[in-house]
Amino acid sequence: MPPPVSLRSNFAWTFTGNALYAVGQWAILSLFAKLGGSEMLGQYALAVAVASPVAMLSHLNLRAVLATDIAAKQPFGDYVAVRLGATGIGLAAVGVLAAASAGSWTMAAVILAVGLALNAENVSDIYYGAMQRRERMDRVAWSMIGRALLSVALVGAALAATHSVLAAVAALAAGRLIPLLIYDRPVGSAGETLARTTVRAQVRIVRTALPLGVVLMLVSLNSNLPRYAIEHFLGTRELGAFAAAASFMTAGGTVINALGQSATPRLARYFEQGDRARFLRLVAQLAALGLALGAAGVLGAAVAGRLVLRLLYRPEFQAYSGLLIAVMGAAVLGYTANALGYAVTGARAFDAQLPLFCAMAAACGLAAWVLVPRFGLMGAPMALAAAAVVQIAGEVAILSRALGRREPAH
Repeated sequence: MPPPVSLRSNFAWTFTGNALYAVGQWAILSLFAKLGGSEMLGQYALAVAVASPVAMLSHLNLRAVLATDIAAKQPFGDYVAVRLGATGIGLAAVGVLAAASAGSWTMAAVILAVGLALNAENVSDIYYGAMQRRERMDRVAWSMIGRALLSVALVGAALAATHSVLAAVAALAAGRLIPLLIYDRPVGSAGETLARTTVRAQVRIVRTALPLGVVLMLVSLNSNLPRYAIEHFLGTRELGAFAAAASFMTAGGTVINALGQSATPRLARYFEQGDRARFLRLVAQLAALGLALGAAGVLGAAVAGRLVLRLLYRPEFQAYSGLLIAVMGAAVLGYTANALGYAVTGARAFDAQLPLFCAMAAACGLAAWVLVPRFGLMGAPMALAAAAVVQIAGEVAILSRALGRREPAH
C-alpha cells in the first residue's frame, strides 16, 4: 500500500478535485441556462431538490464513519454491503417520491434520473472513504476530476443534440456511473478486506451511521427548503434564478470541504489521543478559514456579481446581482458552520448531531415559508442565515460537551 501523504498535500489534492468538480457543477448549470433557458434550469433544480434529501438519507455518511474508523474495527466489505443495500432502498424511495410528486411522467423520469446520478455518487463515496482513511486524497481527486469532465461533456452533448432536460439528466447519470465502474471500485478497494462478516456487524454499522444519514437528509432539506418555498410561491423560473445565484456558495464550500475532508482523520486521531490543544488549534483554523472565505465571497459578489452572472448564465440573470450578494452573506455563516461540522465528526459525536439538525431544518423551513412570500427571493438567503446561526450554536455546544468528557493526554 502506498504510504499516506502530508496534510498539506492532501489538502492541495482535495481542493483541486473539489474545485474542478464544483466548476463542472457550474458548467452543468450554465449549460442548462444557455441551451435550455431559466425554465429548464428551474426544472433541473427542482428535480435535485426533490431527490437530494432521499439520496442523502441513504448516503448515511458512511464515508465519515469509515474514514474515522482508524483501528479498522469493521472490514471494508461490511461497509460496501451496507452502502449497496442503502443505495437500493434509496433508489426505490426516489422512484416512489417521483411518481407521487411530479406533475407529469417526464418530470417524474427527470427526478428518477437525478436520483440515479446521486446514488451512483453515494457508491463512489464509500470507495473514497477507503482512500481517505489511507490519507490518499490524490486518488479521490483524480476520480472527481474525471467525473466532472465526463459529466459536463455528456450533458452538453445531450442538450445540444436534443434540447431535452430528460436526455440531459440521463447523460448526467451515465457520467456518474462510468467513473464508479472503471476507477473508483478497483482503486478504492485495493488493499482492503472485501470479505463480509455477519449481518449483525453490518446492522451495527447502520446503527452507527443512521444518525449521520438523517443529519445529511436534514442538511439537504435545509438547503432545499427555500427552493420548495420559491417554487410554491414564485414559480419554476424564479427557482432557476435562485439556483444560479446559490451555485456560487459552492466556491468557498469547495475549500472548506477540501480541508475538512483532509483534516477529518487527523482530527479523529487528536481526539482519540486526548490531544486537546492540537484538536482545538485545527478547529480554530478551519473556522477562521470559513469566515475569511465568506467575507471574500461577499466582496466578490459586490464588485463583479453582475458581470459573472451575465457571463456564466444569460444577460437577464444580471438583474439578480443583489440576490447574489445576499446569498454570499448567508454563506459567511454557512461556511463557518460547515467547518465546525467536520470537528464534530472528527470527535465522532454522531448521535448529538441529530437533534441539532432537526432544529436547524425546522428554523430554515419556518423562516423560508414566512420570508419568501414577504420578501420574494431575498427571503431565501435570510432563511439560510437563520439556519446557520442555529447550527453554529449547536456545534459549539456539542464540541464543548465532547471535549469535557474526553480525558486530556498526559
